[in-house]
Amino acid sequence: FPSDYRNAIEWHQYDPTKWSIWIWKQLGLAYDLKQFRSNEIEKGRVQQQQKKLDQKRSKLDWGVPLEQLPVMEWDDYVDQAKNGRGLIAVAGVVHDVTDFIKDHPGGKAMIKSGLGKDATAIFNGGVYNHSNAAHNLLSTMRVGVIRGGCEVEIWKWAQRENKDVQYVKDDAGNRIVRAGNQVTKIQEAPESAGAA
Repeated sequence: FPSDYRNAIEWHQYDPTKWSIWIWKQLGLAYDLKQFRSNEIEKGRVQQQQKKLDQKRSKLDWGVPLEQLPVMEWDDYVDQAKNGRGLIAVAGVVHDVTDFIKDHPGGKAMIKSGLGKDATAIFNGGVYNHSNAAHNLLSTMRVGVIRGGCEVEIWKWAQRENKDVQYVKDDAGNRIVRAGNQVTKIQEAPESAGAA
């Protein structure tokens, strides 16, 4: 940091020059020691932590980015689910849960009840309000988006039209998904027909 007499900011960090200059000040041999603003130092720390997080994030599977998913017609989605493919739609995003059905914590019957349907209400509190971990796992099963399905296709259309769509991105330009911000996470559970 410019004009700071320290190289290491914390007192316990190894910085013999800092310690020498500080001792000289105590002996009256140095004076007017400069320190950079603590707010700017904290900004630097946060930025370095963010770089480390971005590096970790880049090594994880966050699923196929929404802009790369094909757009599906609702009828095509329903037909594929009827023909044995384990597809569910949550918030307009189609997920292939075929390999997950047997491992679903709520049981096979519960997840099968959403196949070929709009499972948004079921997934977001109609039956059980799924955790961030469940939303993150579901994101790795994305296979498409429903035409006209919630915000996803609108977002994709805006991307194609070069409209201003604001998302937080990392240094590599990848979208950052904060906890609780998966596209399938609906903050207020939608009303579900026939729910008690």
